[in-house]
Amino acid sequence: MHTEKHTQGEFKQVLSMKQVVAIAIAAISPTTSVFLVYGEGLSSAGTGVFWAFVIGACIAISMAFCYAELGSVFPGAGGAYTIVRRALGKPFGFIAALLFLVLGVVVTASILVSSATYLNSLVPQIPVNWAAVVMMGIVTWFSLERIGAASWVAMAMLIIELAVIFAFIVITFVGARHSVSFIFHPTTVNAQGHLINTGMAGLLAAVVPALFAFNGYDWPLYFAEETHEPKRVLPRAVMVAVIASVVTELLGVISSTLAMPSLSEAMKSSAPLTYIAQSSAGHIGATILIIGVVIAMFDTGLSGNLAYARIYLDTARQDNWPGPINRFFGSMNRHNVPKWGFVFLGIGNAILCYFTSLNNLITFTGVIIVVIYLLIATSALIHRYKNRSADRPFRMPLWPIPPVIAIIGVILALTQQGLGDLLKTAIIIAIAVIYWFAYLRLKKDGVASTTDKTATVIRH
Repeated sequence: MHTEKHTQGEFKQVLSMKQVVAIAIAAISPTTSVFLVYGEGLSSAGTGVFWAFVIGACIAISMAFCYAELGSVFPGAGGAYTIVRRALGKPFGFIAALLFLVLGVVVTASILVSSATYLNSLVPQIPVNWAAVVMMGIVTWFSLERIGAASWVAMAMLIIELAVIFAFIVITFVGARHSVSFIFHPTTVNAQGHLINTGMAGLLAAVVPALFAFNGYDWPLYFAEETHEPKRVLPRAVMVAVIASVVTELLGVISSTLAMPSLSEAMKSSAPLTYIAQSSAGHIGATILIIGVVIAMFDTGLSGNLAYARIYLDTARQDNWPGPINRFFGSMNRHNVPKWGFVFLGIGNAILCYFTSLNNLITFTGVIIVVIYLLIATSALIHRYKNRSADRPFRMPLWPIPPVIAIIGVILALTQQGLGDLLKTAIIIAIAVIYWFAYLRLKKDGVASTTDKTATVIRH
């Protein structure tokens, strides 16, 4: 009897508003986001990285309204997967599921390798890959504990990392070397080392990394079945998380750019924010900041990891996989968390942590994220159109402007992404479509046919 309960994937409502907000902000991690993404945005847009973040912030807030409204209508552990499946249909839902399956075994590993790289810069004797593997082991251990305990760990680390990012913001503002006009006239450095104006293509190319930086405000939705009064709490948690991340990260980007000693040197640096921190705070100050960054990135890995196994569990409950895989992802431990989902994430990410160097996966994962955004924004439009009288505990303001802004912004940003990242994402979508038509549709049609025949027999 005890085993059957765990197999069915039942959750307990134990989380409060502040706990889900803490998980969301820790998953976004303003500190991680700025230190991980700023360099990528700088390389594309130069000082226009600020405007890329402003465009990204407009899209992120618009998306948060979509997530908040749809999450209040379709609360479930699958979050975005549940929304897309319910609003657009099961085929589109499975596309979202497969995109999340890939994200789960890539994003956490890349963040932990980044954290281990910063740790190695402080203590060169610590090997990057092994440190990342150990971090993933700790993340998995925390993930398998009660969600309440894991959320308090995330909250404690969040306090530390917020202190770090605000200290960094204050130090770089105090050490500013440029006036505000420096960011109002975006410039970059060309191949010959000359300063030139940043074009619109460069700004749009930097929008996807910015969206990657803001991503995570939807994380409260994945704990819908573990939160008290989810239809009331979750939309508010989403909006609090997005506003907190937008304000903090924009301040971080502005202060970093104004404190930059040399644009050309920063763009050549493999870690431009370390270069800026050292010039503003000195070696000791920069070392303290980097310790905070290591903690922040670990917290991001933990908080992000918590959601993915819940998505996998929800896909299993919807019978998206062959029977053994459904039972694998649907099994829960004595702490009411999806145990084998976290084991899968732990092994998959640990392998990547060991064999992967610090390759830049930001643009690839960013493309996957904005494709999910496109599905969510489209879901918001279609659900309002088809179900105008449906009960919506949270109704987004300025309808239909938010989803329209999100769709236009995402499409424009995608047009400026690398062909390789677009092709990889297209391959994932193609695999999902083939799997649906070759297996899932036939499987569900067979179940429906069997059900119809059984009903006919019963009637006769």
